[in-house]
Amino acid sequence: MKKIAIATLLVASTMVATAQVRLTGKVSEFVDNTKTGAVSKTSLVADPTSNITFSATEKIGDLTARMVLDTSLSANDPIGGADTKLGNRQSTIGLSSKVGSIDLGRNLHSHFLAITNNDAFGTLYGSIAGDVHNVRGVRVSNGTFIALKPIMGVTATYDRTHNGVGTEASSYSASASMFGVNATVAQFTQGSEKSTVIGASAKLGTAKVFYTHSDDKGVVASTGDLVGVSQAFGPLTAKASYGKTNTDVKAYALGADYNLSKRTMVGVNYRNVDATGTASDIKQVGVGLTHRF
Repeated sequence: MKKIAIATLLVASTMVATAQVRLTGKVSEFVDNTKTGAVSKTSLVADPTSNITFSATEKIGDLTARMVLDTSLSANDPIGGADTKLGNRQSTIGLSSKVGSIDLGRNLHSHFLAITNNDAFGTLYGSIAGDVHNVRGVRVSNGTFIALKPIMGVTATYDRTHNGVGTEASSYSASASMFGVNATVAQFTQGSEKSTVIGASAKLGTAKVFYTHSDDKGVVASTGDLVGVSQAFGPLTAKASYGKTNTDVKAYALGADYNLSKRTMVGVNYRNVDATGTASDIKQVGVGLTHRF
């Protein structure tokens, strides 16, 4: 990982003079109360997507060279929290064109993105996607990420790690957009573990509907289904989702986001997970503030 980050920084430094360099990010924190079984705890929680990102692009004929260093922020406790390493969210360098792209480094894998893009909560704070589906680690390191766009509206991806025999993981997806419907199928494989996700979303006026189905095979086998909807009312967006598995997990989430401006948002979310055994049941509520820069 260190070699990838160093290489990315070196290449980025040579691009600065002619490249378009951007600094972006997000800080999102919630006052959270979570009750697990009979134990209740109130704390300040930083959304895991709080981040600061350095990115650069450079046009080279029909190609675009690009690099991204995306680092998480322990916004609520930067000293006492876990150590953050530069580029821990994403550290990639690659080339792109109209027909596709290839990137090297660390990034989200296709299987997780298929779940995220078809979840009313986007797998952010308050989402039950992780309770219904096995998200398979979210990111992979030492990876090659390939995306192809053979025809308009169709995208195929392939990700593969290079961690040594027996530990390598691969993920691929195929998605298509037609008549306002986006559909995706993705698969994650690592050794004997295999997960398949089928997802779809559609926009109906100011509303969006979502659906995902997952099928996990391996040490723990399970299936899960998640449906959701979001509805915009001017600056206010209401969200709801419901999911269940064949292992007796039932969950639902309710939420609302209010945009104070183009960059600042207030949000409230409620998450309820009914799992096998009362000690595993979860009731979570949070009110938070998000600013993007």
